[in-house]
Amino acid sequence: MRILFTVFLLVSVSSYAQTIRAVGQVVDAKTLEPLPYVNILLEEQRKGISTDQQGRYTFVVKDVSGEVKARFSYVGYQSKYISLKELKGKVVKLSPSIDGLAEVYLYTIQNKKTKRINDFRIGESIGLGNFSGGQYPSIVARYYEKPAKFEEGCFIKQIEVRYFSVEETLYGNAKYRLRIMAVDKDGKPSYDLLSDGIIIEKAQNQFKTKIDMLPYKIPVPESGFFVAVEHLFIKENSYYEKKDYRVNDTIIYKNVELRKYGPVFKGVLEEYSPNFSSYYKDTSGWRKMNTLDNSNDAFSGKLPVPAFKIILTD
Repeated sequence: MRILFTVFLLVSVSSYAQTIRAVGQVVDAKTLEPLPYVNILLEEQRKGISTDQQGRYTFVVKDVSGEVKARFSYVGYQSKYISLKELKGKVVKLSPSIDGLAEVYLYTIQNKKTKRINDFRIGESIGLGNFSGGQYPSIVARYYEKPAKFEEGCFIKQIEVRYFSVEETLYGNAKYRLRIMAVDKDGKPSYDLLSDGIIIEKAQNQFKTKIDMLPYKIPVPESGFFVAVEHLFIKENSYYEKKDYRVNDTIIYKNVELRKYGPVFKGVLEEYSPNFSSYYKDTSGWRKMNTLDNSNDAFSGKLPVPAFKIILTD
């Protein structure tokens, strides 16, 4: 059984009857080089967008106060909050983050011993789209522990990401960010082990991407790591989906057109267990996938999780 799973979150509407158009660019505070694909989020309004390849942004928000602050976030940089009224021709400068600096690991990669982790050999296929219902860039992550067989060096050799067969997205190009993240004290995704992230391009009719990770020389921490994929809300990723929505027993809206952003990632349905460790990120932070509503009969009480294929080496 194949299910396209997307979570819809309510968009809060403020009492301010104001339309604000924000235009500008995001750059590195030191070099002044443009920062591509920075995420811009209105947290309380649950809306967001990403900058383009040149770091430019333009968006329009209605019914909101100019005092509302937008959060600019980018892998390897400190986040910054700026009020909407200031975002008119504004050049936003982000500074590199000093948190979670990569550790110096004095070990030569042998690449002799490998461990394959395949999460989609069994289970019902499922599509993981925008976990915001197309309202703001979303992230989904899955935890992987360090295998006991690696007593010394353990590195990420390859990551395979698969895509779900959705007509609107399969036949188009798409970009997304691959992130490798450490684990915090609560078992949630923490800082990035890969300081810049990797922008992956999915080509037309492409069902999977294999990413060679050895050039990045990422050692696996004793506490394990998360693999995460982050949607980018950019023009080339957008598509429209039409669906009927039931308000109550008598009111049904036909062919409602919603803007979404590709790609749709492949996942599987999994039973919940005490070791369940898949997360998604909303405006309030990281949340376990078992907080999602899986009461629909189609899920049979199971939960959607990402289906990555991981290869580790020594």
